[in-house]
Amino acid sequence: MNPGKVSEVTYKRAILKNLNSKNEGVKPGVNAANIQLEDITAVVSSNCILKTFDGCEEFYVQRSINSICEKGGVPKSLQLSITIPLEFEEKEVNRMIKNFRKSADSHNVEINQCNVYRGATEGPIINIFMIGTTGNLLKSDSIKPGMDVIMAGTLAIGGTSVIAERYKDKLAGKFSGRFISKCLELKDYTSTEKASAIAIDTGAVYMHAVSEGLFSGLWEVASCVDKGIQVDINKIPIWQQVIEIAEFMDINPYLLEGSGSLLIVSPDGYKIEESLNANGIYGEVIGKITDNKNRVVINGDETRYLEPPRGDEIYELTFMKWRFF
Repeated sequence: MNPGKVSEVTYKRAILKNLNSKNEGVKPGVNAANIQLEDITAVVSSNCILKTFDGCEEFYVQRSINSICEKGGVPKSLQLSITIPLEFEEKEVNRMIKNFRKSADSHNVEINQCNVYRGATEGPIINIFMIGTTGNLLKSDSIKPGMDVIMAGTLAIGGTSVIAERYKDKLAGKFSGRFISKCLELKDYTSTEKASAIAIDTGAVYMHAVSEGLFSGLWEVASCVDKGIQVDINKIPIWQQVIEIAEFMDINPYLLEGSGSLLIVSPDGYKIEESLNANGIYGEVIGKITDNKNRVVINGDETRYLEPPRGDEIYELTFMKWRFF
C-alpha cells in the first residue's frame, strides 16, 4: 500500500459510510470543512507531516492555510498534535515548536493548542489543524457541467522545493549550485492566498488547493460533485527546473506535491485568467467540467484517462526509492 492518503475507494468503503455528517468537509477531495456558529462560519482543515525535513513547519502551515483559503476563508488559529519517538531529545522538540511559532507569527495566526506525546514511532508525526472564518463560503454544489477549470500557479512547485531541500547533496552531483538555489527558492511560491482572493472577486464558484499532485487534484475536483473533467495538458504551466528535477529523480511531476497551485471552477474562466495574470500570477484556463463521469487529459490527438489518486510522488521518494540510493 502507498503512504499518504488512503485511496478514494477505501475512504468511501471504510470511512465515509461510517460518518454521521453531511458536511461539505466529508466529501472525497474536499480539503476543509465549514461549521456554522450563529452569525459566523468557521472553516477547519487538517494536515499530517509523516516525514520531517528542514522547513517542513512553514511548508505545512502554508499548505493548511491554502486549504482554508480555498473555501473563501481567512486563517485565524492553529492547533498542533505531535507524536515523538520515545528517545527524542527535548532540544529537538524546542526547535520544532519555535519553527511553528515563527511560521504562525509570519501569517498572523495564533497557536492556541499544542499537545506532544511520546510513542513508538521512527520519527515525529505532526498533525496540524487550522481554523479560519469566512463570510463568502464556496461549496462544491455550485459546480455545473460546462464551467471552466482554471489553474493558478505552476506545476509541482511545492514538491520540487521539498526535493531540493531534502536531497540537495544528491542534486549537487548533477546540477549547479545556482540551479539548486533556484529550486530551493520555489518554497516562496507555495502560497495561494492572493490567487484565492482574486478568484473570488472575479467569479469563482469553487476552488481546490492542489496538494498531493495535480492529477490527484483534478480527480478530487470531479469526485466532490461526481462529474467529469477534461483538461488540455499543454495548457498546464510548468517551470523548466521542475521538469529537470523530475527527470533526474525519475518521477512524474503531474503526481508530485503541488502546493502553490490552485484549481478554480467558474462559468467565466477567462475573466479569472486575465485578472490573475494582471496581478502577476500565472493563470490559465486548462479545461472544463463535463456532464459525464470521465476524467480525461488531452494531449494533441491522444486522450488519457486519469486514475484514482495513488499517493504523492514525494512519498515514493521519501519512503522507498531513496532508501536504496
